Amino acid sequence: MAASTKISTALKMLLCLLLFIPTNQLCAYAQDDEEIPKVGIIGGGIGGTTAAYFLRQLFGDKLKVDILEADKIGGRLALINIGGQDYEAGGAIIHPKNRYMVNFTEQFGLHRKDPSKDTLGLYNSKDGLFFKTSSWKAVTLAKLFWRYGWDVKRIQDWVAEMMGSFERIYDYQNQGMAFTNVEDLLRSMDESFINYTRINCRTMFKDAGFSDKFIDELVMGGLRENYGQTTDAHGFVGAVSMAGVEPGLWAVKGGNKKVPESMLKASGAHFNQAVVTQVFQVKSEGGTVSYEVQYLKTDAKQGEEKEGSKEYDILIVATPLKSESKYQIQFEDFPSGLRLPNVPYHPLEVLFVHGRPNKTYFGVEKLEELPSNIMTTDTEVFFNKLGIQSPVDNKEHLKGKPDQEEGYGVWKTFLNKVPTEKEVGSIFDSRKDLRLVSWKAYPEYTPNMELPSFVLHDRLYYINAVEAAASAMEMSAIGGRNVAILAYNQWFGHFDKIDEHTFPSAKGDPAFTSEGEGRRPDEL
Repeated sequence: MAASTKISTALKMLLCLLLFIPTNQLCAYAQDDEEIPKVGIIGGGIGGTTAAYFLRQLFGDKLKVDILEADKIGGRLALINIGGQDYEAGGAIIHPKNRYMVNFTEQFGLHRKDPSKDTLGLYNSKDGLFFKTSSWKAVTLAKLFWRYGWDVKRIQDWVAEMMGSFERIYDYQNQGMAFTNVEDLLRSMDESFINYTRINCRTMFKDAGFSDKFIDELVMGGLRENYGQTTDAHGFVGAVSMAGVEPGLWAVKGGNKKVPESMLKASGAHFNQAVVTQVFQVKSEGGTVSYEVQYLKTDAKQGEEKEGSKEYDILIVATPLKSESKYQIQFEDFPSGLRLPNVPYHPLEVLFVHGRPNKTYFGVEKLEELPSNIMTTDTEVFFNKLGIQSPVDNKEHLKGKPDQEEGYGVWKTFLNKVPTEKEVGSIFDSRKDLRLVSWKAYPEYTPNMELPSFVLHDRLYYINAVEAAASAMEMSAIGGRNVAILAYNQWFGHFDKIDEHTFPSAKGDPAFTSEGEGRRPDEL
């Protein structure tokens, strides 16, 4: 009798205690007692390292995260060395409103490298170099207004409005809200963004009131430079491409790859340089799913490839799943319903030439008259863009007096296929060095293309689904954080924060913003 009285008293005390503990604290206590997952991330670019960083903020210090990357950390952020200086060979430009890239750069003590004051030229197969801006801003504005009228002002207003809608995703993510597919993620920004993916660029800008000349020249030139494609691409990627008309574009001093390198360090993730070959679904007797990842790793001492494997509760794919990929991942022991995205990627050749452009080809008498960046506006021209480069650390000894006297510089050319010797010789009359970097840089963008799911299977996620909307450093960071929040919400059963489109309050959930104890995801 005494024992039962003690138990009854204890239960009453426990009940009273529970009644006075806030619900959010109860959830925190419950989560502390639950098992923290082991997470594997395949891919060490912006998307993968962003996911690792935010997973650490969400799950805490006990989380174990591995990043498996076949090459170096950075993915499509890479450098090339010419004459002892490093140049950006991959993603090169960051928009001033790219909140994650801006915040990461500041938090990790990195520095901005502002681009030099470039001049722009437009080139086509019929008229050659038919338009050039000036080093004088007032002259450039006059020339733009003379050629394109009020479209020059209209595009700035249009982009500003678009960016205002785009920035809503940061509010959703600060609230701890995630989306299972790209369509719902775009809808959280603006319903019109989904419509943009269903029509081509030309139609989108035409419906917005822009002239044919503006679309055929500036919009086309921007798409060929940024995505190697034309105004037949879907509208949303065209909108992202035109965001570059806003001033203040920049890069990270020392190379943009410093951002994922810094995030890897801050996340505390273990970096395993290995080639993932197979992923096996493993089911326990209770029906719980985990994933066994098999990989090849080169032994540093013996130089031989050795097989390895590791099992994870959550697996995140942060590298494009494409049939032409250098490293193919086989998914084994999955149900027949497992469907991988079918998003083809666009081939891009990046040609670096330390040389002298051909004045005759571009129709100028002096090389000083040649714009520092030239966009091409039709597919009859064999290259997409040509631009003078500066090293990532701003050291410019390659532009010293000897080179200037000869008209030499390091030029970067974008092409959709490997150029012939004749083609290279047509735009450069002399060269000291030539390098070629090949990428499958971004998807082939078409109206009504597949907008994939971020969820491939139970606790198996795909960050690069976001690239079907647009491929950019900030898009990968948004995709990485979305998957981190999604994995967290699904692990702890926070289903009310998945695919919810009620616009969040400005304050944000303290578990996902700087108000959360020990957490500092976006408000860095």
